[in-house]
Amino acid sequence: MHYQYFGSGTVLIPWALISFINSDISLGSALLGLYVFTLLAKQFIEPKIVSNKIGIHPIFTLIAMYTGFKFLGLLGLLAGPIILIILKNIFSNTIDKGLVNSILDIL
Repeated sequence: MHYQYFGSGTVLIPWALISFINSDISLGSALLGLYVFTLLAKQFIEPKIVSNKIGIHPIFTLIAMYTGFKFLGLLGLLAGPIILIILKNIFSNTIDKGLVNSILDIL
């Protein structure tokens, strides 16, 4: 399944190219710089913000988003972190209680 994503590059890249064609190098360079800034901010800051909100380390959030995307596509991108939160809550109770005590309670 192939998904098409639209973002800031949909507007900024053509606008920058048109600016370069019209010999407005400063505007074209500024637009490309803005695009690179937004791209980097999205790639590096967004996982940190998401992970702080849900209380999970950013790398685990990224892994959950990637894994969910690979299994379920765009829906999995959202479902991956949700599943991770559920699993974290289930297993944090077990870990807080103690793994040995949890096993003994089952027996």
